[in-house]
Parts: sequence; C-alpha cells; structure tokens
Amino acid sequence: MSQALNHIAHAVDQIEATSRQASRGVRVAIAFGIVAAGYGLVFASGVIGA
Repeated sequence: MSQALNHIAHAVDQIEATSRQASRGVRVAIAFGIVAAGYGLVFASGVIGA
C-alpha cells in the first residue's frame, strides 16, 4: 500500500513540475484522476490479497 502511495506522490510531483503553465482547473482535474486511480490500486491490491 505504501508503494502505491509513493507512486501517487511521485506522479503528482511530476505533474506539478510539468504543468506550471496549465490552468488550475486542469491541474486539479489531473490530480483528482491520479488520486482516484491510486485508491483503485489500493482497493484492487486489497481484494487480490484477501
């Protein structure tokens, strides 16, 4: 689970670094998508591990 969270944090850092000129709404939407995907990965790993 911590590996998935580290991956999410790294992806968010990359997006923040590469999207400084993007609008705030676009960054928020991308970040929300990454967080949703991260929760999906955590849920899937929990289901597979169960």
